[in-house]
Amino acid sequence: MQRVVTYNLADNFIEEFSSYLENNFIKKGRNLSKVAIVFGGKRPALFLKKELAAGIKKSFFPPRFFSIDEFVEYSFSKKYPFRKISDLEAAFVIYKLAQELSPDLLRERESFSKFLPWAREIVSFIEQLDLEDTKFDSLKGIQEKANIGYDVPESINLLLERIISLREAYHEEQKKKGVYSKGLIYLLTSQCMGDIDFSEFEEIIFCGFFYIHKTELAVIKSLYDANKALLFFQGSQDEWSVLERNSRSLSIVIKPENIKKPEYKLSVSAGFDLHSQVCLARDVLRGMQEFDKTVVVLPEPDHVISLLSEISGYVKDFNVSIGYPLKRSSLYSLFENIFKAQNNKKNSEYYAKDYLKVLSHPLVKNLRVLTKPSATRVLIHKIEEVLLGIEKTSLGGRLFFNLSDIEESRELFDSALKTMNNMDLEVSRDEIKTALKELHGFLFVSWEKLRNFYDFSVSLEQFLDLLVKKGFLAGYPLNLKMIEKIFLIRQELSSASFSKEDFPGEEIFKIFENKLENEMVSFSGSPLKGLQILGLFETRSLNFKNVVILDVNESVLPKLKIYEPLIPREVMISLGLNRLEKEEEIQRYQFMRLVASAKNVHLLFQKRPDKEKSRFIEEIIWEKQKNEKTLNVLEIPQASFKVKVLPKSAEVKKNSKVIRFLKEREYSASSINTYLNCPLRFYYQYVLGLKEKEDLLEEPLGKDIGTFVHELLKESFSLFIGKRPIIDSEFKNKFKADLDNRFKDEFEKKMRSDAFLIKEILDFRMEKFLLNEEYRPVKEILSLEKTFKGVLNLKSGNFKYKSIIDRVDLLTDNSILIIDYKTGSSDIMPSSYEKIASSEFTRASLKNTLKSVQLPLYLYSVESRGEFENQKINACLYSLRDMQKNYGLNMLFKNDAQVADRKNIMQVYIKAMDAILADVINPDVPFVADEEDNRQCETCPFFYMCR
Repeated sequence: MQRVVTYNLADNFIEEFSSYLENNFIKKGRNLSKVAIVFGGKRPALFLKKELAAGIKKSFFPPRFFSIDEFVEYSFSKKYPFRKISDLEAAFVIYKLAQELSPDLLRERESFSKFLPWAREIVSFIEQLDLEDTKFDSLKGIQEKANIGYDVPESINLLLERIISLREAYHEEQKKKGVYSKGLIYLLTSQCMGDIDFSEFEEIIFCGFFYIHKTELAVIKSLYDANKALLFFQGSQDEWSVLERNSRSLSIVIKPENIKKPEYKLSVSAGFDLHSQVCLARDVLRGMQEFDKTVVVLPEPDHVISLLSEISGYVKDFNVSIGYPLKRSSLYSLFENIFKAQNNKKNSEYYAKDYLKVLSHPLVKNLRVLTKPSATRVLIHKIEEVLLGIEKTSLGGRLFFNLSDIEESRELFDSALKTMNNMDLEVSRDEIKTALKELHGFLFVSWEKLRNFYDFSVSLEQFLDLLVKKGFLAGYPLNLKMIEKIFLIRQELSSASFSKEDFPGEEIFKIFENKLENEMVSFSGSPLKGLQILGLFETRSLNFKNVVILDVNESVLPKLKIYEPLIPREVMISLGLNRLEKEEEIQRYQFMRLVASAKNVHLLFQKRPDKEKSRFIEEIIWEKQKNEKTLNVLEIPQASFKVKVLPKSAEVKKNSKVIRFLKEREYSASSINTYLNCPLRFYYQYVLGLKEKEDLLEEPLGKDIGTFVHELLKESFSLFIGKRPIIDSEFKNKFKADLDNRFKDEFEKKMRSDAFLIKEILDFRMEKFLLNEEYRPVKEILSLEKTFKGVLNLKSGNFKYKSIIDRVDLLTDNSILIIDYKTGSSDIMPSSYEKIASSEFTRASLKNTLKSVQLPLYLYSVESRGEFENQKINACLYSLRDMQKNYGLNMLFKNDAQVADRKNIMQVYIKAMDAILADVINPDVPFVADEEDNRQCETCPFFYMCR
């Protein structure tokens, strides 16, 4: 019997190998159950069983199948009882050994969580040394060079110096505990193959291997030299350096007997992003019938959900074996939020934003802790409204609070009960309180005082149990897979050797998050039914009629780690571990092998400035160009979508109902100014009544500071209404105390460490303001924050208006001054009345001349009452930022002549307001967006609504 068989890349490996077994075993009456078949992975065995069953067409005893990992572990178990070491256990062993043998390695990373990334890299490096059976002599050379110093950070040189002692100690620790890493299992197995009895097998067949580690080569060679093994390869040693290395190491020839060239039909298409590429794949699959003979290869696991969402409508059966990153799941984001809430806690008080992020997570707010998930959602939304200040309670706007503050809030329960009753949800106050305490218990309290990973695993188990029993996870198979994976991690943590060692809570969270970030979750499905969705390495030894490969871009295929995160590349090369060159050839081989045996091949890639098609596509195209002796061998269509271009800005026409509303509504200076600057914003804000959701947990904005100052001045100066303000030391002390108390109540609970900066600025500005008020010639304060209502009698109609004027003073010269406080940096004043009068009275023109109706309307509001008909009247903006010139007053009338001529000047302002309001109620003038000022558009809350 031929002991080395090699197929062409264009051959169907499973079909050819199945024929070989039928001809050389089944037809000759040899017992297949006495044969062991070893593949690189588990999947090919399933396809081979199916192929054998189709050929034999009756029941039979199959061979014993192994993956290479399973076979090596099976061989090792014949000599040693063992358990496999977990990745966290391995990292912790390295951490402890580094503490003992090389404390310098832990400098600036003394805790396990900080050292964990390093520990993982060290474990990976030792694993490679073990798999390649790197001798200690080679390591000594590295160690000696490290003593001289590689051109790398000192910490890496330290590691290289200690690598022999670390590796030896790591091996000894594994042997002592009876737990072994993959690398050590391979190494020890390769060293004792001659002592292992395989009498249960007549033949051991190794199938479809390409790159083989030195320890694997030793295992295979030992069995081959003992006439126990048959070897099956695909490809020629003349074309692949890896196969040539296998040929030399095993002293065999790896060449097909006959040359068979690929005969597939090729199409290459370019998308401009992930989603366009997935749409191209959808269109390719839509035209296929034989999904059982089709594979979609996804080199990027993150893209699987996008693909499934596009094809699940018409592909009934599919199997996804590609791993999906656990960190992309909703469970991972929930853990992130929970741990962030614990880490940002101040003593026993939780940061409100972190608390709300946990409660508002979809997996939490749909729990059945009350009669229905809808009741839970109501409760959580009411908590949010309370903390954001939408529901007015003592908790509104507090940045930090105790859980008991929420649990004892009567206003919260009253509001929640009222809403639930309106929704016909029969829930009692006690049930709501119990549900809230239950939520607090498993989301917050159970994570508060963790001492070790055993405590953590207990809390984690209770948490997962509640999510499964009272959540909706069971409705989504992928979520169940996630839960299953996390349960396994919980078990690993509870049984780890370090499970009862004390760790700070923050470190426990970091280590657990790091563990989740490195985990992948497999999908459910049938490997032998329907469309196969696989990663590139899941296609080893498999062949398909139709092959669709996505993301055939450089940096994805091949995906190479150009920079070693820990060990310098020159060190790896000197040890014979040239991973860059090895990985490139491995990925190229798997790609070309899959493509060569197909009938229809569809390669998809993203064409963007930062992405280019893979060298694998370039190689295929180059071969076609050489064979056909022309450059024009393949057209590469690019994905495109039909785009319907919307108008640059929206417009809203006015119907009769809107016109009637506009004529009857009450106008303020702010609403008229809004229309002047942008009619569409006026429509959204004052016609539809839309506004931004208030969030009292946000850092105070300029408008919040303005409101604070206005209220402070109103309350402080109210005792002077009807009299002259006396700004003496007694008043200043009281004013300062009021400012301090108000600031503490209003802002300190909303602000973090930088609160003192705003307080310093406020103190400085108010001190300057009081000094200003000492010398300003005020005879009497007539009113503060007084509301004036009336009707504007204009040519275009009569319009109701409302003005809230900050302050009206009687000055020592018996003139009246109308004051509007300004805390901002820019005060908008009208241009000169001459400029307004000489310009057009259109909205667009008045926007640049009149600018603001505030002072004219305020003056009109006071004058129209007739109280000060024979007195001089002026209006001003009072800047609380700049009080250097004219007491910080910016007057509407600039001099005595204008004051005396105010009635004529006011006619200009009234004519301007008439033009604006006529425009407002004109049915032929729609509400349109004014995009003249980009900065104004950028800060507009309705920016996206008018696009």
